[in-house]
Amino acid sequence: MKKMKKVLALALAGVMTLGLTACESSDTTEGGGESKASGDKKTIYIYQMKIEIDEALKEVTKKYTETHPDVEFVVESASDNYNTSLKTKFTGGEAPDIFTLTGYEDAKMWSSNLEDLSGEPWVENMVDQAKEGIVIDGKVCGFPTSVEGWGYMYNKRLFEQAGIKTLPTTMTELKEVCGKLSDAGIQPLTECYMDWYQAGMFMVNTGIARQEDPMGFINGLNDGTKTFVGDPIFTELANFLLYDVSQCESPMNTDFNTQMAQFTSESVGFTAGGNWNQPALDAVSEDIESGLMPFPINDDSETNDKLYVGIAGYWGVNTNSPVKEEAKDFLEWLATTEEGQSCMTKDLQLIPAFTNFSADAESIGDLGTDVSKYVQEGKTYGFYYSFYPDGFNQAAGEAVQRLVAGKASVDEFLQELQQQWDNLKK
Repeated sequence: MKKMKKVLALALAGVMTLGLTACESSDTTEGGGESKASGDKKTIYIYQMKIEIDEALKEVTKKYTETHPDVEFVVESASDNYNTSLKTKFTGGEAPDIFTLTGYEDAKMWSSNLEDLSGEPWVENMVDQAKEGIVIDGKVCGFPTSVEGWGYMYNKRLFEQAGIKTLPTTMTELKEVCGKLSDAGIQPLTECYMDWYQAGMFMVNTGIARQEDPMGFINGLNDGTKTFVGDPIFTELANFLLYDVSQCESPMNTDFNTQMAQFTSESVGFTAGGNWNQPALDAVSEDIESGLMPFPINDDSETNDKLYVGIAGYWGVNTNSPVKEEAKDFLEWLATTEEGQSCMTKDLQLIPAFTNFSADAESIGDLGTDVSKYVQEGKTYGFYYSFYPDGFNQAAGEAVQRLVAGKASVDEFLQELQQQWDNLKK
């Protein structure tokens, strides 16, 4: 990993356009499950969906307990069935104390269970985009976890071995790169199409983010003036996905862990991912030379040469938790103390969504450094999945699975997206 001392400042202007709605409080749901507030020892139950930081987060909570011996943690991470299982935990009396929110629509749905965090000391240091994504009726309802970018992770050593000197910015060039990798005896791609999560959250976002007016397109889907069916950008995306899957081995039997194992073993040239994968790479070897590049879904190099960047998500605090004050203290420690900030940037390897501290290249690694570069150059698209109707991420991911498995044509795929949006929108 290249060592650098220069601190990378993140300029996030124009990444996302977010809206405001109302945040409420309610005493109807009791905090429970793994959470305990009895005796001298209190347990904070964290349920979150960034599975790639699961082990690192467990180590961070242990560090916190060393200086706060009256508090311990249970950390549970999930991605594929996170939303469904979170609802089950709340209805089954096992509600977590801290839990993941993807953004705007998610916060609205969980508003009655969210503690108002407006008075927390870290709020004044949140970047504007983070505030806009979680401020509801003037109240801050979540702690921004990080700034993240999404694209193709690629192995620099394998690219060099295959004679690839420039990154592809068109679909034609992408095919040439895959051909060179294959000729060098290197499997071009691996993807986790076994799971709906990456496809539903990020691949489908590619088609939304590339619209001339992404929020206008979403609003048009809601009021019936826009449609996925026949949309040229989504048609290009569908054909890109079909090519992507054609360069993989056993993609429908590949989950996230297998995807990362194949990439970290340096047996494949590249794979879809983001800077959140850096801890997984470093856990295997800090000598893996990786980079992050945009998706070239057509032959327009200018529109292709942009990463997908935004606020990765938030941690909400259960307003009915018996240990909510302890949970808020933990979040404050992460964002305002030197040790906590170090844990965020060095242990969790997150690019903070705060103005009072930043991550240097050595901390965030090659992938985070590339995200910072694209942000600084203004070459970014946004994340819009937090504005989808509840349940659409999974429905869209499953539609992608049917497309790439050969069970649906491009037209049928677009029709399924439209039908699912119409069924789920409020």
